[in-house]
Amino acid sequence: MTKGERVFSAVFGLFLLGVGVYALLFSDVPILGRIAAGLALALFGGNMIYAAYQSKRSWLSRIGPLP
Repeated sequence: MTKGERVFSAVFGLFLLGVGVYALLFSDVPILGRIAAGLALALFGGNMIYAAYQSKRSWLSRIGPLP
């Protein structure tokens, strides 16, 4: 990974982590949906931050290009 890719991955990971925490705390959906979506987003965001720190590929980058 280049330095630019690592920075972008870390920033996007922070964004996903923030959205996940926001969904956990302030969403108006039923509790199970809120927990599932919030934890999934926070988990992917945290993995992107950790992967950027370790200079490895994150889980989301392994699924390939999306349409």
